[in-house]
Amino acid sequence: MSNASHIEAVITGKKPLAVYRVNHGWSATPPNEAIMLAGSFRPLHRAHRALLETGLSIAGKRLTPCFEISISNVEKPNIAANDLERRLQQFQQSGDIVVITRAATFLEKARLMPGTTFVIGYDTAIRLFDDRFYADTETSTPSLDAMSELRDLGSRFIVGGRHDADGTFKTIRDMMIPPGFEALLIEIPEHKFSDPISSTQLRSSQTSD
Repeated sequence: MSNASHIEAVITGKKPLAVYRVNHGWSATPPNEAIMLAGSFRPLHRAHRALLETGLSIAGKRLTPCFEISISNVEKPNIAANDLERRLQQFQQSGDIVVITRAATFLEKARLMPGTTFVIGYDTAIRLFDDRFYADTETSTPSLDAMSELRDLGSRFIVGGRHDADGTFKTIRDMMIPPGFEALLIEIPEHKFSDPISSTQLRSSQTSD
């Protein structure tokens, strides 16, 4: 099957996920004991790789690094098949693993891959406890319910900080984490990772060139 065929199978719901390994091609089996950086990768850049590598060093155990691209996103339109195929072509390094899903939330991703450790940024970490991002649930505490299930599934989050507008470096210590969930989030210290580059900045520079 071609790249397009595997992607189309996920888009249509025939498969819950598809896994592309640069060294081995396509399969339906995600890595066990995975550490995952999810994103749109528009484009893939050095900070993505650096963040995943740093998360792996912080994790404290041997995990398999991988990237994930979801066709569905809570805040953005779905990714078209041809666009997703172009994004996938950016992953060319030996050992790269990319998981393609329709999982818009971390809970959906964890249900597909229990035990996954997620590497995320500070802004994403804040949204973990924001009920607005769990509109499909009817409970009175949707974010806490989701995080409880993520904990039961064996997931955790390694969080990279960011510099605020005034230059202050924000970490999970600046967050209001509900009691009982502190152990789910692990801080990446500033000296370990502080790369200000972003996909938005790269797209803007490419447009102006």
